[in-house]
Amino acid sequence: MFRTPVIREITAFVAVAFSLAIAVATALPDAEINMVLSVFIPALTVAIMTFTVIPRGSRKELWRSFGLNKSGGSALRPALTVPVALLLLAYGAAVLTGVADFVSITATPLGTASWVVDLLIELGIGTLFILGEEIGWRGYLLPRIQQLTGMRRAALLTGFIHGLFHLPLILIATTYDADGARWIVAPAVVATITLAGVFYAYLWDRSHSVWTVAVAHNAANTAFTLGATAVIASNPDHLAYVAGESGLATFGAVALVATIYLLRARVWRDNDKAAVHDTLHASREVLHPNQVAAVR
Repeated sequence: MFRTPVIREITAFVAVAFSLAIAVATALPDAEINMVLSVFIPALTVAIMTFTVIPRGSRKELWRSFGLNKSGGSALRPALTVPVALLLLAYGAAVLTGVADFVSITATPLGTASWVVDLLIELGIGTLFILGEEIGWRGYLLPRIQQLTGMRRAALLTGFIHGLFHLPLILIATTYDADGARWIVAPAVVATITLAGVFYAYLWDRSHSVWTVAVAHNAANTAFTLGATAVIASNPDHLAYVAGESGLATFGAVALVATIYLLRARVWRDNDKAAVHDTLHASREVLHPNQVAAVR
């Protein structure tokens, strides 16, 4: 019975978010602003849920639950370093396979300083933009799916829904992941984002701060933007199939990271142990003393 409100909140969120995503892609198929607008759709959807589906007495608690007043602490380290590792694996594979080559760069002190400043600005402002997504995916949706299933499955399911959210831009619009055949790019992007959702869910469960996930999400976007500008490809479609968000090497790197966290993430192992303890404790309360001894 207690699951009914949670299912209603999940269903309403997904329905509104996807309807808005389709509307934006359909109304502005060739305008790059469609990507910016799509970033804010999840947070806008949460705002709509706040005044429609969420009970009046729970609205402030909902927004407090996003951890907007928390920095993320030590979880910020993997949030910044893992995307860099993914960049090196994906674009390193593109160079090693001959699909792309590094752009020749002449570094100067002034040019390097300007590049560093631009990077810091991108990491700061970009995180604010991506917050519009992560308030919805990991702040709102993930904890509700976790109430219906295990934490690892919730991570994958939330990532899958997040991946499907990109399909209107990929299949209807012309501005997002534009290189490559749609029938290859679309499923590849969904698969990659699904597995990336494991890392993002781990950061959320470790920090309970949506800032941490936004930092990681923006760091990944920034890293792959830098990767695309650091190499030159004779055929952009071939590069899209190897690196980038739809690339096979990118998928392999993300799958490796997801597997490591699914198997070894302490926050999920501790949760499993707590669940076993609670189950055993509950069984002891209802079992006959002889049965308790047998359980031991």
